Amino acid sequence: MITLEKVNSWAKKSCTRWNKNRLSRRFYRKKYRKAAQKSWESSEHRALIARYQEGAHYINTYPWPYREPDFANWKEDASRFGYSLISDQSGCVIRYPTSYCAWKIFEATGTWPQKTSSERLDAKRWQQFLAEAGYTDVATELKPNHFYVGINPDEGEWGIVAWYEAGAEKASSRVCVSSYIDGKHKLWWATVPDFIWVKIK
Repeated sequence: MITLEKVNSWAKKSCTRWNKNRLSRRFYRKKYRKAAQKSWESSEHRALIARYQEGAHYINTYPWPYREPDFANWKEDASRFGYSLISDQSGCVIRYPTSYCAWKIFEATGTWPQKTSSERLDAKRWQQFLAEAGYTDVATELKPNHFYVGINPDEGEWGIVAWYEAGAEKASSRVCVSSYIDGKHKLWWATVPDFIWVKIK
């Protein structure tokens, strides 16, 4: 079994702060991402997803080790030579709304969304991110049993993205959504007009 200590050591070696060798960083990045893949492919995680798909939308399916508070729990630094951010298979920084929604897209479609440009696309610019990944259909009506990402570019400094969950209060234009807020899974009722809704499936 791969320990959290081991994946943390790989994650550190994937960062410029602790490893100046580019090829080596790429190697260790693949290693911790492979550990995450093994986790979500496990029978335990598949059982968790099955419960979620049966209607238990309060369940957090974001995979280990990304979901672990003690994984990559060092100070974040986005500077060129001190870079210490850890990203998922979509290149999104873990335990942020973008990484969570990238995971939910993968969970729903089997493919991690990928941008094609070299631009930094924070949550506020996720309509562009999704368009580059092939998702361009903006929905005006949300229908149960479909998948959507909601984008609110005006929320805070970086904006926010959220995953549409099954269930809605049509009369009050509210829907149940989930995301990662302050590094933690959160489920809440959101007002539909506050978001730009991009259809995933």
